[in-house]
Amino acid sequence: MPDEEYAGHRSRLLLRFEENGCASLQDYEIVELILTFAIPRKDTKPIAKDLLRRYKTLSGLLHADRDDVAMVPGVGRRAGLLFTLFRDVATYCLAEKYHKRPIIHHRHDVQEYLRFAFGLRPTEYVAVLFLDNGNNVIETEIVHEGTVNQCAVYPRTIIEKALRYKATSIIMAHNHPGGSVEPSQSDWAITERLFNICTLMDMPLLDHVIVARDAVVSLKDLPKWAAMR
Repeated sequence: MPDEEYAGHRSRLLLRFEENGCASLQDYEIVELILTFAIPRKDTKPIAKDLLRRYKTLSGLLHADRDDVAMVPGVGRRAGLLFTLFRDVATYCLAEKYHKRPIIHHRHDVQEYLRFAFGLRPTEYVAVLFLDNGNNVIETEIVHEGTVNQCAVYPRTIIEKALRYKATSIIMAHNHPGGSVEPSQSDWAITERLFNICTLMDMPLLDHVIVARDAVVSLKDLPKWAAMR
């Protein structure tokens, strides 16, 4: 596409967004528009379509490893960082929304936040939400990255952080990058271990949430949870 023709195309794309937002654009056009802010004077449509072929969805692209994205032909470091920036800004806004907000009566909102913030990470993580006595979020931290098992997740570390934040209860969460939300034996083992320690500390474990690309499951809703009491 000649420079002048592409400049006109870019202007029309921006105008459509200005008038009607992302709803007026196809997914590849959203990616294309983002790329125009990092790649001047170049047709970004083929690059945008290539990125969506590789990462399937816009969410998949935003949560992809930035170094991998930067290596895609035509992208480069600056554009790769821009996608990370979009994701982190959105996550930060969600964190602002839910920080110091009641969550126990709005579990769907918490699950939405966890899934967006962590659910599409390519590696496993364990996060803990630290709550005050009004069931408000004090802080959320990733306490471990890697496969969940009793050796990798240390309840002592979680309890130490909870005491530091003066938390009165906690919620544990981790992701399944493979997509399944079926709890494993290791998931239940660490849940029971932490549940018992938290009970002794009079700092209840309120839930253990598993997040994946398209689903979320609360272990508290499963029959096995009741057996821990």
